[in-house]
Amino acid sequence: MSFKINRPHLTEIRDKNKVAILGMLRSGAAISRPEIAEALNLSLMSVSRLVKELVNEGICRSDGERSSNRMLGRRPSFVSLNTDHGWVVAVCLSAFSKAISIIDIAGNKRFEASIPEDKSKTPEGATRFIGKTVKSFLTTHRNTAGKLLGCAVVVAGQFDIKSGVLLSAPLLNWSGINIQKLIEEQLLCDVVVDNIANALCISHVDNIQIQTAKTPNILLVHVAAGMGASLFINNQLVRRGGDEGWIGHLKIQSPKSKPDEKLSLSEVVSGRALIDNLAKHKNFEIDQGTDFASNFKRAIDETNSGNKGFSEVFEDAGTTLGENLFVLSASSQPDFLVLAGPAFNATPFEEGVCKGFEQASEDANQRWTSVQVSRHSYLDAAESMALRKYFCRVQKSSSL
Repeated sequence: MSFKINRPHLTEIRDKNKVAILGMLRSGAAISRPEIAEALNLSLMSVSRLVKELVNEGICRSDGERSSNRMLGRRPSFVSLNTDHGWVVAVCLSAFSKAISIIDIAGNKRFEASIPEDKSKTPEGATRFIGKTVKSFLTTHRNTAGKLLGCAVVVAGQFDIKSGVLLSAPLLNWSGINIQKLIEEQLLCDVVVDNIANALCISHVDNIQIQTAKTPNILLVHVAAGMGASLFINNQLVRRGGDEGWIGHLKIQSPKSKPDEKLSLSEVVSGRALIDNLAKHKNFEIDQGTDFASNFKRAIDETNSGNKGFSEVFEDAGTTLGENLFVLSASSQPDFLVLAGPAFNATPFEEGVCKGFEQASEDANQRWTSVQVSRHSYLDAAESMALRKYFCRVQKSSSL
């Protein structure tokens, strides 16, 4: 009796190995072929063949094998990313940050600009500004680098990942817009769009991978005006149909609520909840002539300046969030619980989350993860997502 053994196609294996090599090079450092072979458990011959393909495609550079008068034999040949291969665009669209950057494939930032408020009142105005800005940059740098390789956009809102339609973005006042299609029409390249919580999660994972070559499991919680969450398990995001705001809908028993009353988590710990609480009880006057982000930043500045009343509000909300995150993380038990978003710029809020998580851990006599805070900006996250989409492609085309 014979058994048929299903083996991965050789092309698929080769492509995965090429992606792995690019992953090692993403730190920007030049690496020798023997180092690559040892790290990836590949033969030196296989690595040389794969590197040759990457060099021929223009993605990598190699200094070749050159003799040295000071060394016997050949000096190791080093490989690095070709920063002149092309450009990647990153865009952030949120109430807290509207910006665009252009980077090379090694992550070096070559251009950054804010998207003016008058241009971002409508999605059409914002995308026209993005298109004009990128085209102007490419015209200026036409003789110094390759072509536009792709674009990544992070959005504060709920959208359909398959169609690219932005279902709702309350603070932008946009809804039912195919932001992916609009930007593709302007840039004439492939565009990927994702929620800010997912992008921040990917950015944090990539930062760990570059430093340790390990792929962690992460639960990231994002607190801005509302709340979002992203779970990265077994080297992939756990998708929820574009609804990264599910965490805010969870019902909890708040310390200040009635015994038989349950509130949603966002009603207690989100940016909106914090502002409402401050306005009701701590003499915080909301400036009706400005946007939510400006008011929230002002409240954070007041909190960090030492206002005890404000600090108590932020710390109490953070403690409630920390206690509930202990319960939420029990099922997945991630390597890291990551806190992200403008709310964590308030030191008492961050301290409250850590305090609440520690207390819940002690009460349960269990501890399965550590708490970290992501300091990546939204634009940083968009850049990381753009590079990941570029490097994780398995086709030979040079698009995202």
